[in-house]
Amino acid sequence: MLRSILIFLVLLPAGAAANATDSCRNLYRLTDLNYAVEPGIEVGENNGVAAHCRINAVINRAIQVQVRLPSNWNGRFMFSTVGGGAGQIGDTTSLLTRGFAMASTDTGHEGQTMSFMAQPEALIDYAYRGVHLATRFAKKVIQTYYDQDIRYSYLQGCSNGGRAAMLEAIRFPHDYDGIIAGAPAFRFEEFAPWMMGGARQQAKAPLTKASLRILDDASRAACDTLDGVADGVINDPRLCTNAHFDVNELICAKGKRENCLHKTQAETAKWMYTDVKDNEGNIISPGVLPGAEAAGDWAFWILDNPLLGSTSLIGGMASTIGLLMRKDTTFNVEEFDIINDRKKLTAHLSIVDVQTADLSEFAASGGKLLMYQGWNDYPLRPQRAINYLHQVEQHHGGEANVQNFFRLYMVPGMVHCAGGPGAWLADYVDPLTTWRESDKGPDRIIATKPPAQNLDHLAHTEDTSDHTFSRPLCVYPALARYDGNGNPDQAESFDCK
Repeated sequence: MLRSILIFLVLLPAGAAANATDSCRNLYRLTDLNYAVEPGIEVGENNGVAAHCRINAVINRAIQVQVRLPSNWNGRFMFSTVGGGAGQIGDTTSLLTRGFAMASTDTGHEGQTMSFMAQPEALIDYAYRGVHLATRFAKKVIQTYYDQDIRYSYLQGCSNGGRAAMLEAIRFPHDYDGIIAGAPAFRFEEFAPWMMGGARQQAKAPLTKASLRILDDASRAACDTLDGVADGVINDPRLCTNAHFDVNELICAKGKRENCLHKTQAETAKWMYTDVKDNEGNIISPGVLPGAEAAGDWAFWILDNPLLGSTSLIGGMASTIGLLMRKDTTFNVEEFDIINDRKKLTAHLSIVDVQTADLSEFAASGGKLLMYQGWNDYPLRPQRAINYLHQVEQHHGGEANVQNFFRLYMVPGMVHCAGGPGAWLADYVDPLTTWRESDKGPDRIIATKPPAQNLDHLAHTEDTSDHTFSRPLCVYPALARYDGNGNPDQAESFDCK
């Protein structure tokens, strides 16, 4: 009798495992005219990633999708959108240990070159359809595997991923219950001409890595302590005006050649910092705000990029514009006026751009949109996100109404998406899920400054500081203010005001 019981106990887990393996592998049976699905693979726990079932598929003949299904599923689904030109699968593992099923897509092409934009269907897939179709497929996989409905669906992404996230809220407002949009590249019509102008100025009088160090040292010395805390971070760089930080003072005196800017370099720096205005004086592209110039973001965009040969990311923008405008035989990118010719781009870029402040369908479905933005983001300057928030507030009847479904968190000292001298590392997932599922909107989110590290989306930084600290990220327009008491390295010593 005892021997029989032992045999039963030993065999039961093996049988259960076999059933789980069969359920995973057999997901290939979802294959049809729309979905080409590989047999599922059981992946064991490894390096802190929970055991799970992994599914790879191709939908609509070109859109690659990956779905991962943990054994400890919590009923939630998180989709990761991809930055840059997409062309690769994004994060599908980071939340498995927390019980989320995860998915991502390359949006229908492979690689980071922008040549896919010459294919109309591929461009639409990149713009929005790829994420939407991948979402529908992933939900079908999840509900088939677990034989349960998904309780809550979430999406997260930064840069182009933030743009894709916003378009999900606007164009497919019922796909997701909650969305995290980081530093969204949501207005190519603004972004591209500004980049072209910067590239032209940089070609005339290039800033160098040494120039960026000079600007960084000077802006920090002038404006770091405006908030009463000496932490290497300009808390609100809008306050770092010419009265505090004057680039002209950095111009080399007669006979001096080092640790200063040549006059033409100073002109380039001032171009980067200065708002671009139309002929009526309206700001059509905000300038970069002072701070963190040597943290790797400026250098990544304006200095020659090995991935592009002998040009920079901003230098390559003209060819991308030419590609998008190829059907207009009258368009000459070399003659493009970055101030007066922008409207020529509108119709051609309507596919990829956010062109409305109307989030009413998403809000009515209970959706929550959490946006975060670095104050020292070079390519996607922070005023853009703030301006969009104001447009949404105007459309939806004011700040109080909008904070019920859309909140913006500004991150001092953060460059593009991640990195920089500030406290930039934050968990936005828990605040979003609590907001959506318990209707408790996060008034502050705790962020930390991790030890110095090099990130793939930034040029090598000279920051070797391992000094760590924490700060609260506040719902804009509130900002973190030191209360004058306690340890300034700790978030609890700051109020949101």
